Amino acid sequence: MYSNIIVPLAFDEDHNPDTALNVARALASDGARITLVHVMADVPGYAISYMPEGYATELRQTLQQQLDGLAADFEAGAGVIRQGNAANEILDLAEEIQADCIVIASHRPGFGDYLIGSTAARVVRHAPCSVMVLR
Repeated sequence: MYSNIIVPLAFDEDHNPDTALNVARALASDGARITLVHVMADVPGYAISYMPEGYATELRQTLQQQLDGLAADFEAGAGVIRQGNAANEILDLAEEIQADCIVIASHRPGFGDYLIGSTAARVVRHAPCSVMVLR
């Protein structure tokens, strides 16, 4: 059983968080800290001018509300938003909070993943703790 679990979540059509949340719940010891994290990619400078004013702030607030709602299902749940490269931010967070497990969803790798690596693959290779990869 783990006492400090990170669950990275992507909010898009292809990712349903239920499986990862259920696995985290099953792996968690009583009173475990469960940190749900969403990493927002950096917006390229040329694209910022096309975004409506306040869009980034509104998006961040909406995502935080979703994370907080999901985290409320855990005794010691928390929602965190980070910005940058997903794998790097997940790994940095794992070290910062001294996580003992990361539960991360993965997709079936395509050809590009073999060349540059997916987020889950990079997390597995560099994590300072156990990693449960879900397919």
